[in-house]
Amino acid sequence: MSLYMSTRNILLLFVSCLLPLLVSCQSGLDEAPSQEGECTVNFSVTNYRQISFDDLSSSAVSRAETISMTLANLSLTVFDADTKEIVSPTVLHKSDDYMDKPTEFSQFSVSLPYGRYRILVLGYNGKKACNIASLNHISWEDDYVPNTFLYCEEFTLGEGANLNKEITLKHVVAAFRVTADDAIPAELKTMRFSSSAGGTVLDAVTGLAKQSTGRTSEISVPNSYVGAQGVDFTVYLFLPSEQTNGSYTVQALGQGNAVLYEKRFNDVPLRINYLTTWQGEIFVNGDDDEPNVQPGFNIKWDMDWADTIRLTP
Repeated sequence: MSLYMSTRNILLLFVSCLLPLLVSCQSGLDEAPSQEGECTVNFSVTNYRQISFDDLSSSAVSRAETISMTLANLSLTVFDADTKEIVSPTVLHKSDDYMDKPTEFSQFSVSLPYGRYRILVLGYNGKKACNIASLNHISWEDDYVPNTFLYCEEFTLGEGANLNKEITLKHVVAAFRVTADDAIPAELKTMRFSSSAGGTVLDAVTGLAKQSTGRTSEISVPNSYVGAQGVDFTVYLFLPSEQTNGSYTVQALGQGNAVLYEKRFNDVPLRINYLTTWQGEIFVNGDDDEPNVQPGFNIKWDMDWADTIRLTP
């Protein structure tokens, strides 16, 4: 055997022994350090409607008063930040279920793998079911729009992440309130409000109405209200922008939805987190050719709202 062939064989043997080590090292370089893990995140809703839950839960307020002052419903839903798919089913807290433990009403705990998420928290009133079809399409049954508060933000869960997150809800509706100076008539069954502006579907990412479709809503009037004066009727809207103007037609309906009285409001200023109010006689019919309202307004602080816009007849 020649010296050349012997050396060649030795080199081949050396390379064949070294190759697995090289592949192993290369494989190790390609793999990112493991980020797998899971932990429990605690979410605490601390503030809404300019009032903190701590204040509502103080010893100076009775349990019954505490619950009546808070929202009827709080829900938490977790989405994957990239795919926008729901990764944790909605957890719904109803205030009626927390009469004996009011401090737990605003607390949520969710176990999640490490990753990027978007958290959706809704606070709202009423008993209508909420449908969260996606982050961009949130609605309530029967085209209902409740007084609604929202938190929708991304966060990353991994080593060293904050596992105790405090949440402040943002008011995302505009409101229109009519106060009847005259007495509620015996034949009145329903108050109907029809708006030209706003919508009934909320986009949680923008905090605005998905579409400006207008809205028709009805408020049932119980028999116990007959003869009462100074009764408030309030309806809510999601707006397509921070503020807009719209028109309202308010109808007082009797048996079989017969229209008893009607009043039209033109060029009504509507703003998110603002309450627009009008006060006067409702249960009278004016001249069809005469405008019902010439809106002038001033702004006044209100504890339940950022501001109040008061229309003058």
